[in-house]
Amino acid sequence: MNAVSPIKAKKIDKKSTSDSNWKITPELPKLEFEWEKGSDPVTRTEVELFYKSKAIKKLRKDICIAGRRLWERGYVDGNGGNITVRVGDNLVLCTPTLISKGLMKPKDICLIDLDGNQKAGHRPRTSEALTHLAIMRRMPAAKACVHAHPPHGTAFAIASIVPPTGVIPEADIFLGQMGLAKYETPGSPENAEVIGETAIDHQAVLMENHGVIVWGSHLEDAYWKMENVEAICQTVMVATTVSPEISCVGIEKAKDMIAIRQKLGMYDKRANWSDDELLQNDYYKKAKVVNRR
Repeated sequence: MNAVSPIKAKKIDKKSTSDSNWKITPELPKLEFEWEKGSDPVTRTEVELFYKSKAIKKLRKDICIAGRRLWERGYVDGNGGNITVRVGDNLVLCTPTLISKGLMKPKDICLIDLDGNQKAGHRPRTSEALTHLAIMRRMPAAKACVHAHPPHGTAFAIASIVPPTGVIPEADIFLGQMGLAKYETPGSPENAEVIGETAIDHQAVLMENHGVIVWGSHLEDAYWKMENVEAICQTVMVATTVSPEISCVGIEKAKDMIAIRQKLGMYDKRANWSDDELLQNDYYKKAKVVNRR
């Protein structure tokens, strides 16, 4: 006859119990590219050595990986979209023009200065780099920018509608309120100007009849924000097909989300807004936004 033997209770060693009462507090990895101020390479030889350095090679590879992620998620098509990462006082890595973001190789990535002059790379830089540079010149915290055409985010841009705030914590905390910039010709100085000005108060900007551009403290941060934009836009679109009313959090909860955002080191112009301004969602006409909490 088969039987299962009873499990014998082990004696508890008081010493081992006290020894197990401990924990670790790992630090977050530092993903922001850091450089020594005033140390930019100047001569052509210095720039070439910098471009081929281990740290920049890794960043060029990371840009290619980010580009492929955008392509795989359907955020870019054809040769659309572009990525930049600031690597010096006056130096920026950027994607080249006329290339699929899903097929880039590290050698394809360009190095330019803040005026758009190309310093390294065997392919010409994207014309839309000027828009990214306009953001970086105005916002020193913008160490990386990502521009793409995610379907739902771009749908809001074409409709000239900004998604409501206070709906989902991830969007309010990691994006804040999105901006809306009027249409200008892609790659033009006018486009750079209007996007640059809008990005001062908004880390995510819907570009009318064009797409979406976001900025962050590092490449991964900027990429995450593009996903956040598409997620909130898609969710709100689906919600409005479910109900003519969608709910948002109350004033105090909205303030909590802004406080978390600031704690994470992200500026939010809403921090000093009045209660009436904070959840002003009248610009969202697709459905009635109801404060249910």
